[in-house]
Amino acid sequence: MIIAGCTSLVLMNGTLTVYADPDIDDVRDERDETQAELDEVNATLEELAAEQEDVEAQISEVSEALTQVMAEIEVLEGQIDDKEIEIEASRILLEEAEQRALDQYEAMKIRIRYMYEEGESNYAAMLMQAESYADMLTKADYIEKLYEYDREMLAQYQETVQEVADRKVVLEEEHEELLGLEKDREEEQQYMEGVIAELKEVSDDFAAEIRTAQAQAAEYAKQIRAQNAEIKRLEEEARRKAEEEARRRAEEEARKKAEEEAKRLAEELARKQAEEEARKLAEEQARKQAEEQAKKQVEEQRKQIEEEARRQVEEDEKKASEAARESAESSVAESRESGTITTTGSTTYDISSIYAANGGDTGKSIAAFACKFIGNPYVAGGTSLTNGADCSGFVFAVYKEFGYKVPRTSYALRSAGKEVSGIDAAQPGDVICYPGHVGIYIGNGMIVHASTERSGIKVSRANYREYVAIRRLI
Repeated sequence: MIIAGCTSLVLMNGTLTVYADPDIDDVRDERDETQAELDEVNATLEELAAEQEDVEAQISEVSEALTQVMAEIEVLEGQIDDKEIEIEASRILLEEAEQRALDQYEAMKIRIRYMYEEGESNYAAMLMQAESYADMLTKADYIEKLYEYDREMLAQYQETVQEVADRKVVLEEEHEELLGLEKDREEEQQYMEGVIAELKEVSDDFAAEIRTAQAQAAEYAKQIRAQNAEIKRLEEEARRKAEEEARRRAEEEARKKAEEEAKRLAEELARKQAEEEARKLAEEQARKQAEEQAKKQVEEQRKQIEEEARRQVEEDEKKASEAARESAESSVAESRESGTITTTGSTTYDISSIYAANGGDTGKSIAAFACKFIGNPYVAGGTSLTNGADCSGFVFAVYKEFGYKVPRTSYALRSAGKEVSGIDAAQPGDVICYPGHVGIYIGNGMIVHASTERSGIKVSRANYREYVAIRRLI
């Protein structure tokens, strides 16, 4: 074991301590610093990947909307073509109606001119030639109907011309309206295509950053391998030095034993002196045993005090956990009846799907409580539900409010609690684990999670990315 720049070597006859090359500690410190930098780069990679996935999801959503707009434009173009056909047909009808009215008008002018020029005498002769009074009435009625017919035909064709003209105006207005809608959709299409282009540039930037971070991570890993190799070489060198020192010490001890054996006879002659030394040694041993016994009693008392303090701390933590759970459950009690929760940002959120799902009351309370913090910020390494938390910090803090101590990292959460077979078996409060990310299931195929610094704590579809595990922690 190498500590503080030295090596402790356990031998057959005891423990031998020699000082090793202090460069080992320097190399270890450098390796630990490189490992910390590698961990930071890996964390950045997870965050960049999550943000890139969010951008890709936005691209997919805008693309779907763009497809819908393009389909609407195609429908509008068909409607515009149909409307233009109707306008052309209406124009033809209008021309025909106007021509019929013109023909009728010309016929009426001829008949009226004839009536004024010759009509009076002819009509009078017609009446005088009547064979009877009834015949005269019939001819007079015919003359009256002829006048009435002209007036009715003129009014009828005027109405027809007006109706066709009005219809043409309506069709032209509808045509202009369709052209306006088409222009709006085309502008919306151009806008969405611009948004998609911008999002793709952002996604490409994320990809470039990810490639840079991956290259940096590979370089750090290479440095760590080289540093580990150097540490192994230095440790081997220190081990060889320790073995050499142990051999020298063993030879020295053997020499001393030989000298002591040579002195034994002389020491026997000084028996009384040796007995006195033995007595002193016995007294010293007795004193040491008494001190050792006293230390043992003090240590036992210390352990008893620590055990009592530990039990008291556990009892206090249990009470605090129960109080926290009661407080958290109380804060979402009304949501069971109302089906809504008010977030810390004073926004009302519908959580009726939580209580409509299968599962226990505690898990539903945890899911409802987590929704209180929708809209709060994402902070890397944070565990504050109000001031900011990362994905695992958010899960850790929510469960802590209910008195549960769960793992702090997304990787450790993958093996915590019990496994759930799939999303169809998930219940509110279960933890959905993704590569480098976690969220709390709230029913109806949705999760609440601390997503990214850009989007903060929000609600997403549970299948917005492929999960690796579903764990039930209660």
